[in-house]
Amino acid sequence: MEPGLLKSADWPILIDIYFFLGGIAGGAFVVATIAGFLDGQRYRDVVRTGYWVALFAILPCPVLLIIDLGLPSRFLSMLMVSKPSTAIGMSAVTAGPLHFKPYSPMSAGAWGLMVFSTCAFVCAAETWLTDRKGRAFPRVRAIAGVVGAVAGFFLAAYPGVLLGATARPLFISAHWLGALFLAVGAATGSAAIAIVLGWRHGSAAQAALARVMTVASVALIIQSVALALFIVSVRSAGSAGVDAALSQLLTGSQSVPFWLGAVLFGTVLPLLLQLRVIGDRVEQSVRLKADTTSMTIVRAALVLAGGFLIKFVLLEAGQAPLNGLG
Repeated sequence: MEPGLLKSADWPILIDIYFFLGGIAGGAFVVATIAGFLDGQRYRDVVRTGYWVALFAILPCPVLLIIDLGLPSRFLSMLMVSKPSTAIGMSAVTAGPLHFKPYSPMSAGAWGLMVFSTCAFVCAAETWLTDRKGRAFPRVRAIAGVVGAVAGFFLAAYPGVLLGATARPLFISAHWLGALFLAVGAATGSAAIAIVLGWRHGSAAQAALARVMTVASVALIIQSVALALFIVSVRSAGSAGVDAALSQLLTGSQSVPFWLGAVLFGTVLPLLLQLRVIGDRVEQSVRLKADTTSMTIVRAALVLAGGFLIKFVLLEAGQAPLNGLG
């Protein structure tokens, strides 16, 4: 029996979508917050768009989680319970009649989702008040931005850490899953901002689009390194169950969406297109045909698709051996 902290579960497509949207939300929020601290006026469109993307991406996540759990009360139980502390583990923290489970991976994830959702709402509301009512609350947004950025980092990386705590063979030695999911979140969050910027502002936002896609490209490079290290670390485990699970990803049922979708079209192609854009800039082209708004949106869409496929195929390959495919 392979070791693991959590009992293995079968994750439906809803969980794939939950992980994907959570990564987008966390990545977009962090990008917006950093842009705001660097130069809030210069990167105003990036900040505003990033906070709105984060809010709309995170809104479905609690609903998806509750649907997967089956009952809303189960989601509340992940936050706190009213049982005696001895019934839920000695590490529980007691606060009156309620008991919190700070060392539970599921409870930590639920709290991270709640904190992040609150900060995303506060920052998006502040930008709306500033734009529509002329009432700015910079200190409130700054505090919510810092707290939300920390929660955003956690939200983006947490699914990878959670998977690593399960008993699934593919994830037993997957020490780089957290870093991989964090990089995917940064790339897809930046890509989502770019798509909204390009759709709403067109060529007027070309400078902001270029900077956001540069962030996405750097995240893609880190993502590629983390993915390679993940595969190497898993392969080094050497057990039969791990090899069977990894084969599903590299040469088995998930190999086509992995290599063709996640790696080629979702990672390599956007990076090659970005290199072409940089090359055109170095040559000081008068009209950068490769960097039009439509091409930027295409590159961003490829990054989004690749980010979803990476998480999807990892979960599918991780479950395959225990479903009789190993």
